[in-house]
Amino acid sequence: MKYRIGLIAGWWLLAGCQTTQAPFDPQADCPKLAYCGQCASRGGCSWCGDPSQGQCVAVGHAECTAPKAWSKTPDRCPPPPEDAKGSALASPASSDSHVAKDLGAQRYNAIRSALTRAFPQANVNDEVVGSVAAVLAHQRQNAKGPKDERGREVAPVHKHVKAKGHTLYLGDATHHRVKSAPPAARPMQSQFTLSLPMVRVTLPDAIDPASTVIETAIGDVDLSRDHLLGSVDLIADKYSGKDYLGYRPARVDLITPARLEGSRFGAIAVYLGYRSKADRGPSFYMFEAGSATGDAKMIYFSPSMAPIASVTSYYLPTPFVTMRNIYSGGVTMKPAPNEDEPKSMIIRSTVPGDKDPYLTVTLDYRRVEELDVPIPSHMTADAGARVALIAKTMGLENAVELQSVLAELGKSLSWEEVPRYMDGK
Repeated sequence: MKYRIGLIAGWWLLAGCQTTQAPFDPQADCPKLAYCGQCASRGGCSWCGDPSQGQCVAVGHAECTAPKAWSKTPDRCPPPPEDAKGSALASPASSDSHVAKDLGAQRYNAIRSALTRAFPQANVNDEVVGSVAAVLAHQRQNAKGPKDERGREVAPVHKHVKAKGHTLYLGDATHHRVKSAPPAARPMQSQFTLSLPMVRVTLPDAIDPASTVIETAIGDVDLSRDHLLGSVDLIADKYSGKDYLGYRPARVDLITPARLEGSRFGAIAVYLGYRSKADRGPSFYMFEAGSATGDAKMIYFSPSMAPIASVTSYYLPTPFVTMRNIYSGGVTMKPAPNEDEPKSMIIRSTVPGDKDPYLTVTLDYRRVEELDVPIPSHMTADAGARVALIAKTMGLENAVELQSVLAELGKSLSWEEVPRYMDGK
């Protein structure tokens, strides 16, 4: 398994050595979560109080006395404040940032600012900035990169892997937008498809140092750093009660993108839960929504295999949404005798008060025995470029800064429908 040398060398020079992040510590880390929905999605955390005046605390380490009340799962959280904007997890470059020194302060700050505008609640650290900078540099030098059999771009850096010990999938995710962001909300078309490598792992009953990271052919699945409910115990603590499942799951599988060479593209993962270990198919599922830089943000739970009718998004994956947007969707499994295999998922995003969604994401699962795995930061740059071009088409204020770094790259990517307004204006 050899990487294409040119870009990977640049990636290492810019991104530098990978940092090791400590596992999530509820006592230390729950209070850092500023919003009820995101707090209540995280195992070991609960929200005490109302959305604007409450606090996220570690379960078992605080009391919540009347008139305050616990919100232990995100569906119990009232809608977020109307002015909730969120903020990207980016801080000014330190004086000893080798990535800033290698890129130069102007280039470093431009890329970091563009990414934080494209992904408002993402964790944009030196690793992310450095690896995306390498991708952008490669794309400038190779405007016409390799294509797959469908005419879509292939990441310039990848390794070829074969399934070993875990089931592998390619998730072909089609993003179809039919309306611009409020307040204009004009009819528009934008459609593209990206293929996302994913792996299926079975969660341990409990997380301990030996089970926190699962090594797979496409990268590491870090159940504490990159996932909100990384064990059966954490899921049972949230959802085994009579208001939800009414039982403790015997097994839970997670189908997810992995972390490779320090980066992860974590837009979506799905948990499949089983009442009995011998069940031929799952009994319930959960979506885990996250960011283009790898951090998970929200859990959307279904107590059965029925579609999720309406949940508050409670996070900001792009600059085109608010935390009050409404999500709906579901997972479809294949028919017997393959009822344990996912067929597709669909997620719709709707502005509160609207009848129809403005954005629909459909992901079709393809089980594969081998595949080329891109460095995830390439997918982060790809997603940022698409956000930038859509923002430019909409005429959003933040498109100026996005355009200077990412929008031109977006033009070179393949689209089924290039972003455009439909009313001729």
